[in-house]
Amino acid sequence: MPRSSEADGAEPRPPSRPRPGREQRRRQILQAGMRCFAEHGFRGTTTRELAEAVGITEAALYRYFDSKEALYTAIVDEKVRQPGWTEPLESAAARGDDRAVFEGLARAMLESVEADSSFLRILLYTGLEGHALAEPFFASRIRRLRDFLTGYLERRIAEGAFRAVDPVLGARALLGMVLDHMIVREIFRRDSTPPEKTAAEVAACFVSIFLDGIRTGEERKRVAV
Repeated sequence: MPRSSEADGAEPRPPSRPRPGREQRRRQILQAGMRCFAEHGFRGTTTRELAEAVGITEAALYRYFDSKEALYTAIVDEKVRQPGWTEPLESAAARGDDRAVFEGLARAMLESVEADSSFLRILLYTGLEGHALAEPFFASRIRRLRDFLTGYLERRIAEGAFRAVDPVLGARALLGMVLDHMIVREIFRRDSTPPEKTAAEVAACFVSIFLDGIRTGEERKRVAV
């Protein structure tokens, strides 16, 4: 009777890993694509690099996405479908809780990019490269955000809580502070913020600066009571 390999002293073969199913493989390609496009942009990424990032051949890649453009479109579509930052703030906005609205929005933006900076990087690349998806990507995320803030500021100005500033510029002022923080950290890889500062603390600081400048004297007194 032939002896087993174990009896011969040979190392037993490790069990073979099951091959990923089609949906799992598609998810792997999307995740690898997000990393590659976020690092090099659409133009700077090749299908060969995408395939190597997943560990498959280019021919296998094309069985899931028939072009680099199709993969990029699928990634942007997924980013667009992700929950927005303004929906959880609607109740706070309805009752005029300024700090809850602004801090909630700033914190959600900061925490989202800290968890996954690919959204910010891909958004910037689509604009810089003049990609056809730049406008729908911008409209679905950034313009919706600015419209929400502008509308809220208009209402609070009409109610006498805020000074009569241009609401469009006011919205950009708040978003500008948050975006500057994100770009310095995630794009330029520089940050002078003390490491112990959380996203919530950074958001609270920005909002305090913003509210101190925009509130009317009467509103400041009311809030202080």
